[in-house]
Amino acid sequence: MQTKKLAYIPIEVLWSYREFKRDEVAAPKIPFMNMYDVEEVIEHVRFNGLEPLELSIIGEKALLTDGNHRIAAAKQLGYHEVPVFVMVFFGEGQEMFYNHTLERFKPVTKDLENVIRRLFL
Repeated sequence: MQTKKLAYIPIEVLWSYREFKRDEVAAPKIPFMNMYDVEEVIEHVRFNGLEPLELSIIGEKALLTDGNHRIAAAKQLGYHEVPVFVMVFFGEGQEMFYNHTLERFKPVTKDLENVIRRLFL
């Protein structure tokens, strides 16, 4: 079971939860997928706005599971907060992710815990 809510969260709170540091390492080029670099995403955000990122939470751990390019772009554009769908998984939520992704989940900090409490309580 899962629950999902939209929140505006400071980039500084989310920054350490990036699954991939797209501002440091480019996405691999896969022939059948459209992959964009951060500069292309910056231009998209500049003209179209920022689509919500996705932060997944399982137990006491969290990971930015969608939006690694967008958070880097938002930071470079001077955003302080970004829209985020906060997904909290209960019970068997771990089955939604591959093991190599679960290994990248990081402990929830006090700052993120405070955001989550305000959002869900």
